[in-house]
Amino acid sequence: MDDVSRYRAHASLAQWLREVVLLLQRVGAAALVFLLCLAFLQWGVPALGIPSYILPTPSQVLIRAFDPDRRLAYHLGITAIEGVCGFLAGSLCGFLLAVIFVHARPIEAALYPWAVVSQTVPIVAIAPLLVLWFGNGLLPRAAIAALFTFFPVLVNSTRGLRLDDRATLDLLQSYGASRRQLFWTLRVPQCLPFLFTGLKIGATLSVIGAIVGEFAGASAGLGYLITISTYYLDTDLTFAAVGVASLLGIGLYLVLLGLERWLVFWQRPS
Repeated sequence: MDDVSRYRAHASLAQWLREVVLLLQRVGAAALVFLLCLAFLQWGVPALGIPSYILPTPSQVLIRAFDPDRRLAYHLGITAIEGVCGFLAGSLCGFLLAVIFVHARPIEAALYPWAVVSQTVPIVAIAPLLVLWFGNGLLPRAAIAALFTFFPVLVNSTRGLRLDDRATLDLLQSYGASRRQLFWTLRVPQCLPFLFTGLKIGATLSVIGAIVGEFAGASAGLGYLITISTYYLDTDLTFAAVGVASLLGIGLYLVLLGLERWLVFWQRPS
């Protein structure tokens, strides 16, 4: 290995170590609080005489989570499919509508207030209606997840597409750039940070939407498992399903965070 390659290897290692240290500094306090909460739930709750059907210990939850008879992985897969399908559909509809709003102000004036009004409707209340309209399958749960995802993507995409870098815009127009070229070379790159903000919010909400949809008569999924286990006071299983649902949302968020760091590389923090 020559000196240049050795220097690059050392620089890469030093950069990696700096990122690890920054990560530990960023999450260290939160991790400590999490560990203290786990310790209290594991040893403090039994010491206070609280029965397990009210508040189980973390070890009891873990045992139930890995119980093959409960098929937690199967129910997780069902909810993941519903949430991801709804997330993709809601994100696509939100971004396309934002593009229409930016290029057609009369359409925005006519539809944007109704998009806001749609967020005041309790989606939990219309979940049974969606099941009635679309049947008791994947489609109504994905539709509810899409409704949860749609609005954050719409709002953030509209704001990002409206940003005007006048100097760059004048430069591109002086070279005779068309509206399509301006859209792809200027507006879309400017919109990406805002779009990913909406996508990260929508990803976590899509999991919630899928579970809300499963509360309305589903026969599989984490929402179904939460409903059944709560009815039978199987609190260990309830906490296991809730914890797995949280991990699903966190996983989707981290995937989008990685995509953001890759695609929006010019805004990567130093």
